[in-house]
Amino acid sequence: MRIGMIGVGAVGSVFGADLYTAWPEDFFVIAAGERAERIAREGLVVNNMVFPARVEQPAPGVTPAELIFVCVKNYGLEGAIADMAPFVGDGTVIVPLLNGISATPKLRAAFPQAKVLFGIAMGIDARRTGHAVDFTTRGILQYGWEQNTEPYQPEVLLVKQALDKTPIPQEIPADMERACWQKFMLNVGYNQVTAAVDCFIYECTTVPNYFTLASAAMQEVVELAKARGVNLTEDDRRHTEQFMAEFPRTAQTSMHQDIKAGRTTEVASFGGTVAAYGKECGVATPVNEVLLQIILGKEEQNRQKAQN
Repeated sequence: MRIGMIGVGAVGSVFGADLYTAWPEDFFVIAAGERAERIAREGLVVNNMVFPARVEQPAPGVTPAELIFVCVKNYGLEGAIADMAPFVGDGTVIVPLLNGISATPKLRAAFPQAKVLFGIAMGIDARRTGHAVDFTTRGILQYGWEQNTEPYQPEVLLVKQALDKTPIPQEIPADMERACWQKFMLNVGYNQVTAAVDCFIYECTTVPNYFTLASAAMQEVVELAKARGVNLTEDDRRHTEQFMAEFPRTAQTSMHQDIKAGRTTEVASFGGTVAAYGKECGVATPVNEVLLQIILGKEEQNRQKAQN
């Protein structure tokens, strides 16, 4: 089985190292140019261990992959689509693990010949420092079509076959669309608030004002989901709040890490999407609109500091 991955940041490096260990002759990283040269030279560095995964650059005539995991940031998806195009053949199964709810529709539009599933990584606490990644928990990888019942479709079973040989916890939700919206709600609340106020996840669950802010941002997603016919409820919001309260005190969200490191964030796919959907559906989203402006302001502040 040819298993490709594009995007080996925090999440991609952890899962990529696991896939390389389980499928050393079959797994490869899709990358181009200087990035490809660096990964080939340095490998994937996870918890101070080096995994020398093979790198393949996009070029005409490459052998298509049977399965591709897409682990880039949302703002890098268009570039990833271009780079992975030669590796996508008829029936290639694609599993996007991006935050947000827009990756699968974009990939389906770009690759009508492929089988593009939904996918999310829940609960992984990977942290990236430079090109090295460390983590303590893999969380759980969820994937599938919008609706999934046993016996599962062949495309879903192919992903399961690949993951069964790894230590990656996995789940095939019956309602995958709802699962994606649950993860979207989590990101909208906790990623944005931790980035906006510069706090760890545990502080976002224990400081009453921060908790109230995250809860209000997530409730706006609940209202949007109702307006769009998605089965997301207040109970899901409360379950997410309980889930986040169990994270270790050292855990940070990816957006908080990005702001601290001066990197571009995915706020356009979080607060930006909520605001845009709110206008379409006639749902008020004031909390997310404020968080969007704060985080965009922090990005601009980082850019100005870098120029001085």
